[in-house]
Amino acid sequence: MSKLYDGLNEQMNFELESAYIYATMSAYLNEQNMKGMTHFIDKQVEEEIEHAKKIKNFLQETGYGIKYHSLNPGEGKFASIYEVFQKALAHEKVVTSKIHDLAAQAREEGEQRVLNLLAWFVDEQIEEEDTFTVLVERLERINDQWDGLYILDGEMGQR
Repeated sequence: MSKLYDGLNEQMNFELESAYIYATMSAYLNEQNMKGMTHFIDKQVEEEIEHAKKIKNFLQETGYGIKYHSLNPGEGKFASIYEVFQKALAHEKVVTSKIHDLAAQAREEGEQRVLNLLAWFVDEQIEEEDTFTVLVERLERINDQWDGLYILDGEMGQR
């Protein structure tokens, strides 16, 4: 298969690694007793796993042999709740960049099937970046004040 399909396999692994990274964020938030934020990030973990499954299913349906590799969750250390969401936003921007690179490669190779798959991910990344941009902005305004953090925590538990 082409380098494009190898790239999709890498993206599948990166989506699983993203779930792993978000799991470390969830653990930190749970240690802070921010149950709503923990719930929110746990849902993010589930989403990332679903993203990986979507790519895996596509690859298998097109006859590509899946290759898994080791995942790196990072250190899982955060200085603050704000930093968790800053890092989440930065991570989503990396995901967006990787998706866009794959889409450009698919266009170059004339791989319509891959473009159709990636169109969903392009749209999904708009939502992901917007969600985390809003949360980072709100956390900047809250400025580590516990009353604001608890209000936001309650809202995030509704996800």
